[in-house]
Amino acid sequence: MTTQAKGPLAPPSEELGAGHGVALGAVFAGGPASPTTPAGALRLATDAARLLKVPAGIRLVRVFAFAGGFAQQWQLANGLRVVLVPDAKALVVAYQTWIAAGSADELAGATGAAHLLEHLMFKSAETQPAGAFDRMLEAFGASANATTWLDWTAFHEVILPSRVAEVAALEADRLHRIRFEPAGVRAELGVVRNERSETVDDDPDAALAEVLYAAAYGSAPYGHPTIGWDRDLARLRAKQAKAFYTSHYGPDTAWLVLAGAVDTAAVLTAIVGSYGAIPKPKTPAPKRRTATLPKLGMAAKVVRIDAEADRLLVGWRTVPASHPDHPALTVLAEVLANSASARLSDALIHQHRLASHVAAEIPATRDAALLEVHVELLPSKHAADAERALDKVVSALLTGKPVTAAELSGARNRLLAERYAVLASAEGRADALGMFAAVLDDPTAYVRWWQAVRTVTVADLQRVAKTWLVAANRVVVYGQAEVGHGVELRQ
Repeated sequence: MTTQAKGPLAPPSEELGAGHGVALGAVFAGGPASPTTPAGALRLATDAARLLKVPAGIRLVRVFAFAGGFAQQWQLANGLRVVLVPDAKALVVAYQTWIAAGSADELAGATGAAHLLEHLMFKSAETQPAGAFDRMLEAFGASANATTWLDWTAFHEVILPSRVAEVAALEADRLHRIRFEPAGVRAELGVVRNERSETVDDDPDAALAEVLYAAAYGSAPYGHPTIGWDRDLARLRAKQAKAFYTSHYGPDTAWLVLAGAVDTAAVLTAIVGSYGAIPKPKTPAPKRRTATLPKLGMAAKVVRIDAEADRLLVGWRTVPASHPDHPALTVLAEVLANSASARLSDALIHQHRLASHVAAEIPATRDAALLEVHVELLPSKHAADAERALDKVVSALLTGKPVTAAELSGARNRLLAERYAVLASAEGRADALGMFAAVLDDPTAYVRWWQAVRTVTVADLQRVAKTWLVAANRVVVYGQAEVGHGVELRQ
C-alpha cells in the first residue's frame, strides 16, 4: 500500500517541550527560561526583539525556536541577512559567512572558479596586505577554514566573544573588496591544481565520484567537480575569479550566522558598523545556467583504478532538499546502509561476503539530489557481483519486503543522534542553519526538514522507494582495481 506525498514542508513549529519558556532578557543571551507555553515563549521572544535597542540600519525579520532555545534573523538595508543563536553556556562564538553560490553557479569552461575564489579570500583585500587575514586571526586566538560545495561557499571561524567586532571588520572587508593580483592568482591556482592532483587524481574514490556525477548530470550544473576539471583550471585567470566574485559575492547573497556566546546588541552594532556601508549591488546575482539532464538507466561506466579492491557506486537522481520526499529519502538511505543491520550492509558484507564497507547518503541540494550508494569490495571480489546483490535487495524492497517499523525507528534514531551531536557545539548550530539558509534561502527550513523526518512513515518510505529507486533514474559506476595503474575510464 502506498500513500501520497504530504505536500510542501509545513511552516516550522516551536520545537519546544510543553514546559519550555523564556524570560524576556534571556532571549538574546540564551539564558534560563521562565515557565510559559511554547507559543507564548515565541511571542515573548519576538516582543523582546522589538524592544531591544539596536542600531539604525538593521531590522528584525523573525524569531524562531531552534535547538531548545531561540534564533533570530535580522536584515540590513543592503540585503545582508544575519542569524544569531545565543547560548549563555558557550564560551566561544562560531562566526560563519555563507555565500549562496558554489560550483554549480560557474560558467561552462570556467569550472573551479568558485573554489579558487575561496582560496583567494584568504589572501589580500584593499585594507589588508597578503597574509594579514590569517595572521590577525591567529593573533586573536581564532581558528578559520572554508569549504566550497555545489550550492554554497562557507567561511568558518571560532573566536573569542571579545573579538567579534574585529573579525566583523575583517570579514566585511573581504566580502566587499578583495584584490585580484595576477601573480597572486597564478600562485594560488598552482596550489589548487596540486590539491586536485592529491585529493582527486590520486584518490580512486574521489575520482569515481567525479565519474558518477558527470554521468548523472552531464553538462548540467552538478555535472562537474567542485574543484573543477583540470583542463579548465589550466585556463583560469584572475578575470574569471573576479567575475565570479563580482557576480556572486555581496550583501544580497551572503548569510552571516553567529552562534554561541553572542551578545545580541553588541554583535548587531558591530555588524552594522562593518557591513552597513557596503552598497547593495545594482544588479542581482545571475540565475544559474540550465541544461538538459542526460538520460539514465544505461550500462555501468567502468573505470580502472589504482587500488587493491573494486568499488561500486550507484546513484539515483531524485529531488532537491525543498521537495517533500527529500526527508523520507534521507531516512531510506539510512535503512539501506550506514549500520551493520542495514539492508545493503547486511547483504553485501555479512551474507554474501563481497564488501568491506557500504555507505549511502543523499545531500541537501538546491536542485535534484543524487541518492548515492558507495561500496568498497573485498580483494578479489567484483563490482558486477556486488551490483547483482544490490539489485536483489532493492527489488525485494520494492516488491516483497517493505520497510518495517523497527527499521524505520532505528534509521530515524541514528539520524537524530547525529543531529544532536552536531547541535551540541556552537559551530554545529551555525553549520546547520547556515547550510539550509544558503541552499533554500531560509534558515527555518532546517527546522521544517527535521520535523518532516520525525513524521516519516513506513508507507512514505515505500512510496519514495517505488517512485525514485527505479532504473530510469539510476547511474552505475564500476571501479576495477589494478594496483599501480592510474585512473582510466574504460567505457
